Amino acid sequence: MGLWRLFATGLTLLASNALGCSGKVITASENETDGKAGASQSVRPTGDSQTSGPQNAGGGPSASSVGGGNASGPSHAGASSGGAGSAVAGASAAGAPSPGSGSGGLLEGVPLTPFDGWIDGFSNVLAVQGAVFSAADPTSVETMRSDFSGAHACISGTAARVDLTSLPCTTLMYTPPATDCYGEFWGAMIGMNLNQAIIASSLTAGEPMPFDASALKGFSFELSGSIVPAPRDLRFQVVSASRMFCNLPTVKLHPGTNTVLFTDLVERCFAVTAPMNASAVAVQSALETLAWQVLTNTTSTLPYDFCVSNIRALPK
Repeated sequence: MGLWRLFATGLTLLASNALGCSGKVITASENETDGKAGASQSVRPTGDSQTSGPQNAGGGPSASSVGGGNASGPSHAGASSGGAGSAVAGASAAGAPSPGSGSGGLLEGVPLTPFDGWIDGFSNVLAVQGAVFSAADPTSVETMRSDFSGAHACISGTAARVDLTSLPCTTLMYTPPATDCYGEFWGAMIGMNLNQAIIASSLTAGEPMPFDASALKGFSFELSGSIVPAPRDLRFQVVSASRMFCNLPTVKLHPGTNTVLFTDLVERCFAVTAPMNASAVAVQSALETLAWQVLTNTTSTLPYDFCVSNIRALPK
């Protein structure tokens, strides 16, 4: 698989109208086939502006504009595009609360409910705070539309086919940070940062930071919409500063309520061997982002139109 590296440019993000912040991409080059494209792609909005990379359109990054305004991606539905200096909506400059304040029952899981593309740390007992956003590769972003208004976290569009005969793939001149054809056509995603402070002087989002999820066993969430991708075409991920873990092939995502434990998430879930790859338990004390990724393949494009809702952190 190639070494994990951090990039500040490359993918195009589209964010909700809550804040203006650009994304940072973690990617690992790989030459996998059939549905593996973008398996290692992950985007997180940050406070620095991007040019060709993820840019936010307001609130968290969204698959078409996260950061200083996206030149190539469309603005998402239900939210106006904003620049890197946009004010944070629905968030308090005071920062996250101490555990014990806010709402959410530990026995039923802690609700992580966004408002206009942002989860306020005062809204939950775990003090989870950060942007909820979307992102897509340079081709998929052309059709992506996002809605992060209110409590919505929805994306629609068509994920690109991995075109091995395309100009970037035949000339090996990929859009940074992609290093192969599967990185060039990796798909689309909804992401959620877990520990992202607000810069009080500018009311903009700062860099995503590690969140200690040691007291949790996993997350639950609901998937709904007219085109929820099939299990083989949709993946749940947790991301640390330099590693990404995704659900095993036996853990299938489906419309309705899904529960995914840290033990269900492994590195390179698309290439599990014996012994099994390391599980997300290894990094759950330093998570930065959750993501729901629409995968790509070499056979056909993939339409999608779905929402993620009722996200809950599950205490042990």
